[in-house]
Amino acid sequence: MDKLVDTAVALVEENRLQQATQVLQQGIELLASTFPDRPELSELHNQAALLLLFGGQHEEAAKHAQQALEITQRFFGPAHPLTGHRLLRLGTIRVAAGQLQEAQPLLAAATDMLSKQAEDPSLSEGLFYLHVLAVAAADSPQEVAASTAGLQDSFKHMLATLGAESMIVRLALAAHSKQVGVALDGSLALGEAAFKQHISLQELQDVGSAELGLTLYQLATTYYAHDMLQDAGPALQRGSALLRAHYPAEHDLVQLCKHRLGMVCAAGRDYRSATLLLGETLQHYRQQQQGHPLAHEAELGLAMARVKGLDPRMPKADRDAAVGEALQQMRAALAGMATALGAEHLLVIGGSRYLAQLAVMTGHAAPQGS
Repeated sequence: MDKLVDTAVALVEENRLQQATQVLQQGIELLASTFPDRPELSELHNQAALLLLFGGQHEEAAKHAQQALEITQRFFGPAHPLTGHRLLRLGTIRVAAGQLQEAQPLLAAATDMLSKQAEDPSLSEGLFYLHVLAVAAADSPQEVAASTAGLQDSFKHMLATLGAESMIVRLALAAHSKQVGVALDGSLALGEAAFKQHISLQELQDVGSAELGLTLYQLATTYYAHDMLQDAGPALQRGSALLRAHYPAEHDLVQLCKHRLGMVCAAGRDYRSATLLLGETLQHYRQQQQGHPLAHEAELGLAMARVKGLDPRMPKADRDAAVGEALQQMRAALAGMATALGAEHLLVIGGSRYLAQLAVMTGHAAPQGS
């Protein structure tokens, strides 16, 4: 059995997750047919569940985790520490699958069992997931923040015992990341609190990681779409610096940061920087795909920058004509974005907000009721 597990681990290290899972499943079939009453079967099922969970195959992972739990309970009893480990794995799979109500009693029972063992490294994993459930149940930013210390403490212990690149550590961080999206669907305030909490966990894992840079970009984009430009700028600058440290200038993520910075400048007062940055990203996205939504957004930002860059000494008729043309270009760009992304997409809603603001600022807002 040790050879099977070692082979699977080696395949995982080579990023051959599917082959690693197949090796374990073949081992399970062979052992079950030859020695059907061996407790070692539970560990093979447990390892298969972990690999399937990492591969996003939650239903199959849960089947193996359930079998691992049943075999362990049969051989060692319901209160044995190994049973706690099996309950923990099944609970983490339920969290990943979004089955939070089913996960809670499994995780609570697991942590209760594991807390009776001196320095069991899996206890911190169980506690981390219980704090993730608390974040999921939070109704206010204050309730989200109340879980931060517990999350950080358990995550630090996981990092110390398992290492930053451990599959279990990465799965735990992904589980929390999923709740960031759920919180953001609830409200901007909840989402912002969960974003900041997630960033604090990523900083514990690796303060210079590209993954942290991407999260900062996502937070900055959320700020941009909600007209929080003063908050968007610092998050974007830090995220951009991290991504540039990992990727060349032409990489999509670096271009994405450049593009968002251009949109922040366009929505603010720096129309010169906006024109330069968005002119470059417009070409980048046009070359990638006809009708690319970010090419349309660059058109939106460039039109916005043109209005803000108009000479105030222009004759009123000329200025009105230029503004009217730019606003029409913005509407066309928004229509292209909505076609590609959907009318309810964060960037479409944000762009519509800036169009409405600019129309009011220039005296081109449609009369009420029209």
